[in-house]
Amino acid sequence: MLSNSNPGFVFEHAMNGMAIVSYEGTILKVNAALCKLLGYSQAALISGDVNDQSIHDLWDQISHRIRNLTESDQHELQSFETTCSRKSLSPLKLAVHMQAIQHEHAMSSSYLIQFTDQTPLDLMRHKLEQQNNTLMELNDSYQQLLDQLPLAVLITRKGIVQYTNPAGLRLVKAGQLSDVLGMSTNTIVDASSHQDLFDRRQRYAEVSTLGEITYVIRCLDGQQKVVHGFSFIITHEGEKAVIGVFKDITEQRIEEDRIMQSERLTTAGQLAAGIAHEIRNPLTSINGFLKLLRSGERSSPLYFDIIESELKRIELIVNELLVLSKPQTAHISGPIDVFAMLEQIITLMKVQAALKDIEIIPHYPITPVTIRGEVNQLKQVFINLLKNALEAMTHGGIITIDIQQIGQDVQIIVKDQGVGMTPEQMKSLGEPFYTTKDSGTGLGLMITKNIIHNHGGTLDVFSIPEQGTTFTIHLPSL
Repeated sequence: MLSNSNPGFVFEHAMNGMAIVSYEGTILKVNAALCKLLGYSQAALISGDVNDQSIHDLWDQISHRIRNLTESDQHELQSFETTCSRKSLSPLKLAVHMQAIQHEHAMSSSYLIQFTDQTPLDLMRHKLEQQNNTLMELNDSYQQLLDQLPLAVLITRKGIVQYTNPAGLRLVKAGQLSDVLGMSTNTIVDASSHQDLFDRRQRYAEVSTLGEITYVIRCLDGQQKVVHGFSFIITHEGEKAVIGVFKDITEQRIEEDRIMQSERLTTAGQLAAGIAHEIRNPLTSINGFLKLLRSGERSSPLYFDIIESELKRIELIVNELLVLSKPQTAHISGPIDVFAMLEQIITLMKVQAALKDIEIIPHYPITPVTIRGEVNQLKQVFINLLKNALEAMTHGGIITIDIQQIGQDVQIIVKDQGVGMTPEQMKSLGEPFYTTKDSGTGLGLMITKNIIHNHGGTLDVFSIPEQGTTFTIHLPSL
């Protein structure tokens, strides 16, 4: 209870609206803050000359409560909340606090009424409720989207599965969500792709990017699948997490392998005549030296060196031909010495080049260049490009192969002196079944571009009619 019957300065200058009301409910005094809050003058509030029924109702509530308190002889602080209109303004939400005022020489004869404007807080609460409802609706829509999405969605935090949608469960052959919750991505991703997984985590730690990725995964039933997708950072249940969206490309990869196998067999058939000629030459040399050795007329250690060298040459050519013809049952990624790979390809192609009076000249930098990839696929890329160059050069000439390393970018440039291509021809280059040759499917360059893309690289083409074509392959260095 207050012990001062005259609020004085504090009453007049208080931030909250205040009024002094008698036991009978008569308004004795109001301060400036209450006049501003309700939109009426002191005289109008004290006299009751207001035209808002809700304000009359407010004073009626206060008077009724005062009478109840007086009759029950209770003088403790009482509070309640209510609403009322303001003159020409929007409705007002008020918290009303009532406390008896005791004079120095008498019993309590009036009440101090304090009015606190709860409208901003109420509006904020209402907005928060609206936002919460909106978020709940968005979350429901988001959940429905994920549930109906045909692509597999996986949410992980620190490499541990937090959520996957029904398509994800079907992808990994899981019966229910609990089968994969808490599982490590190291378990889902097959051991053959663990290096890719590690490299991706390292890249995110360094440059905070994830991007696209292709993995071999192992399903819960032991089946292997190839998936391709992308990932990005989200907030999941209030914490940072990674969401990945993946597509099963196993059938697509099998079909690509089938097309590549067909292309390799076609290439092998085209090279067969040249290779037969190339093998015949060392066989003739070996046969001649064997006859000399058998006659016993002449013998020299040099003969054995020549025979051994020619046999190794035949072995190299046969091995490279076998690489083209045999199916690839697995995609094994590893470090590749670019120089050694190109030397093997040039050895394989130079016979066919010589038959057309074409010379293949490589230019290697002093420092070795290493990339990561599947060596047989990359060999197929350069065999396709060299084969196209040979077919484009009808009057002989030179094919150059240049290797440059600029930072993390390895550039391998194959330049011919062939017939070149027009801008219209280049627009359709790489499309299935489009070819500038008299006989061809157009699949070779499509396969080439696809292999390069799967290795994180790009292929640029520059061509001038009757001057030649330059293919520039960009691959990330190891």
